[in-house]
Amino acid sequence: MSLPLCVTSIKHPANPNGAMPQPRPDAQTLRGQPTSTHSLIALVLSLSLCVSTASPAVAQSGPAAPPESSGELSPSFSQPALAGFDAFVEAELKKWNTPGAAIVVVKDGRVILQRGYGLRDVERKLPMTAQTVQPIASITKSFTVSALATLVRDGKLSWDKPVRDYLPDFKLHNDYSTLQVTPRDMLTHRTGLPRHDLSWVGTKATREELYKRLQHMEQSAALRTLWQYNNFMYMTAGYLGGKVAGSSWEELVQKNLFDPLGMKSAGFTVSQMEAATDHAVGYAHDDKERPNPVPRISAEAMGPTGSINSNATDMGNYLRMLMNKGQLDGRTLINAPDLIEMTNPQMVMADNRRFAEISSTQYGMGFFLTHYRGYRLVHHGGNLAGLSALLSFMPQDNVGVFVAVNLSSSPLPSVFSYAVYDRLLGLKPVDWSGRQWDIKEKGKASEESAKKQNLTPRKIGTKPSHALDEYVGEYSHPAYDKIVVTRKGDDLVGAYNGLTSPFKHFHHDVFEAPENKLSYLSKTKLAFQTDIEGEISSLKVAFEPAIKPLEFVRQPDASFKDPAFLKQFEGDYELGATVISVRLRGDSVLTTQTTGGRATELVGLRGKKFGVKDRPGFSIEFIPDASGKITQAAFYQPGVNAVAKKK
Repeated sequence: MSLPLCVTSIKHPANPNGAMPQPRPDAQTLRGQPTSTHSLIALVLSLSLCVSTASPAVAQSGPAAPPESSGELSPSFSQPALAGFDAFVEAELKKWNTPGAAIVVVKDGRVILQRGYGLRDVERKLPMTAQTVQPIASITKSFTVSALATLVRDGKLSWDKPVRDYLPDFKLHNDYSTLQVTPRDMLTHRTGLPRHDLSWVGTKATREELYKRLQHMEQSAALRTLWQYNNFMYMTAGYLGGKVAGSSWEELVQKNLFDPLGMKSAGFTVSQMEAATDHAVGYAHDDKERPNPVPRISAEAMGPTGSINSNATDMGNYLRMLMNKGQLDGRTLINAPDLIEMTNPQMVMADNRRFAEISSTQYGMGFFLTHYRGYRLVHHGGNLAGLSALLSFMPQDNVGVFVAVNLSSSPLPSVFSYAVYDRLLGLKPVDWSGRQWDIKEKGKASEESAKKQNLTPRKIGTKPSHALDEYVGEYSHPAYDKIVVTRKGDDLVGAYNGLTSPFKHFHHDVFEAPENKLSYLSKTKLAFQTDIEGEISSLKVAFEPAIKPLEFVRQPDASFKDPAFLKQFEGDYELGATVISVRLRGDSVLTTQTTGGRATELVGLRGKKFGVKDRPGFSIEFIPDASGKITQAAFYQPGVNAVAKKK
């Protein structure tokens, strides 16, 4: 299962660079084959005809051939070069066991194909149409840049002024980046911040709360030295745009883009999409490559990076504007110089191309830039659970394509787009489907070979260092919120941002989630850490592979927030000739103080044991008698252990 808001370049396969060894944001669609669930981590990236076009799993439903929608154009009647394209799409949907696809093609400012193929809802046997609303995921990024370009057009924003000129409270992990980052830096993925995507997937945090977490996200490179796809910077750029406009990002996009483009189907939330009469159900392949319905992921808090939903018809209008120097029907939405900024190289990317037909890829603002068989190509894709999409166009040749498939991590958006370009440019078709299939099968064979040989880094014969109950607790990270660990039988259970999975002992103090292609936590490892006193104090997890594993610090038991529980420890304790006073402050914090000394805060650990704030290795454990009354306190510190009696 691919992680949300995946980058999609039209280049070639590349490992997703998201933040988890499970379904992470990947980089696939027009770049190449869908990456396997674990090839990445983080890697976030993703017409109506007869049922015989469906995959075997879809075909079992046996729907009748859906009728043509009144707004749909068949290529057979409008473009001889696309003759046979319908049959090609049908065959590919069946081959790749994919429910449906929606496609729009624009040539010379005119829509020459817009239609759906296959099914938008397998169970209800509903056809995909050009009006079917689906997420567009990271294609949203180009809308965010376009919306900011309208502010540049109106003199309200500069691409190259520091972000703090517009957002005084903007703060990254280091001061230099905080002071120097510009909107252009954020929109070209060169701030030095890696993805950190699992910090927002499934979160209930608001956009502003996520924005304030940026300061706690470790950077993996210096500013302007490395291209690293990042969803948080696009979220921040959109947040900035809303502030500058005196509204919200959603209102800015609605007013300056959706309304003048006539994009009536477009919206920003899952609830809006699912309220549409014609909307698609999303699917993901299970271990046997059968499409299974998957819940839609809400990207609303991260909106500017990937929350827009729309249909193929409306995306055709967006393509027409992009291909006409920022104008649609005589109205200028984006000034031509700003559209040039968006579609010209701004940041160098590594040249790791796989196929001779596709040149090296660079990044503009909201778009990848490359050449396909010698023709300049601008594009961006999107992937969310249940959706793979791609928008692309050739500025010099006046042809553009939008494809949305209601299946996670599918190569078909690139396969269909290349097929259109080959036909309209009069080129001999390349078998992109065959190439992608070959890559997929080789990847599967490699994984199966490793399994058969039992190749694993696991240390056989080891045991946990503590009883399972001692791992139970709540662990937190300032940028990632919390992981709650409970116990069920012989397994631990981890819950994070609404995602839950059992975790089985892997080796030593490491526990691993079982493999599950439909789970974002598949194969995730939790490495529990022991402090100097032998207590489980934190856990580490590789949610972001570009940096060292993140450390989630164990939080005090809930009882340590209860004044009634803490009250029992108050009193004076005699330690030799010294009297140590333990008092409960009004904010429900215990303190210790010797006569004439400074009060020191105690930090709850577990049971009746407390740490001493800012004094590593120092702790106090309160000891009850047989009746449960606190009568003693044990003081532990490096080199000395002592016990004090309560007066």
